[in-house]
Amino acid sequence: MQRANRLKTIMTAVRSPAGVRVSDLVAATGASAMTIRRDLGELERQGVLRRVHGGAVSLPARGARPPFALRLESQVGLKQAIARAAAELVPDGSSIIVDAGTTAAAVAGALAGRDVTVLVLSVPAAAAAGERPGARIITPGGPLDGDDLTWLGHRAVQDVLDFRADLAILGVCAWDEHSGLTSTSTQDAETKRAMLASARRTIAVATPDKLNTSATFTVSPSGSVDALITGALPADTRAWITAAGVDVVETGEAGAPA
Repeated sequence: MQRANRLKTIMTAVRSPAGVRVSDLVAATGASAMTIRRDLGELERQGVLRRVHGGAVSLPARGARPPFALRLESQVGLKQAIARAAAELVPDGSSIIVDAGTTAAAVAGALAGRDVTVLVLSVPAAAAAGERPGARIITPGGPLDGDDLTWLGHRAVQDVLDFRADLAILGVCAWDEHSGLTSTSTQDAETKRAMLASARRTIAVATPDKLNTSATFTVSPSGSVDALITGALPADTRAWITAAGVDVVETGEAGAPA
């Protein structure tokens, strides 16, 4: 079993009320006990679960965020379609802030080679935007998060606030009708608020599973975003988003409207 599928299997199994034992994960994945213990250690460091004697138990979902490697391999086709739709809304010659996260990194890749100035908030986004010459890439200062190589902290926030952007491409941790946009990290929430303050227009990019969910730390009300690019949505979800004044673009994996 590939690593991403193995981690997904572990994350599903650990949601059992009694948790999961290493021996059960060995049987489910075909991996060795040593490999499973290493995976459990990695997921524990990411705040997804807590290791106990012989296995692991889950942590509250509100504070959990899957590892970057697992998110990177999830819904790849849809994220690329969202990225293409977002890139079509970016005028040449504009200044953009691109958030951290896998969907935002896909947007950075769709902007590679374009005549734009891009402040990127993660190393993966910087690498994606630089795949072809053309875009002027700027990175903030401050420490990097060890999982997804995102710039965090006061220095990064100040660099975002000092950047006058025509457009912000905002990644979404969680978004629901009552809580608005929320994040699993107080530092990420602070950076996203800085993006909203610095850009004349904000486009959120998110796969539909990020909607109708909430996380621990408040980012902003729904109406702070100008547009959302996502996959196919249920009618009731689309209704509360548009009621907040947000334009919604739904796209399918082939890049055509859903």
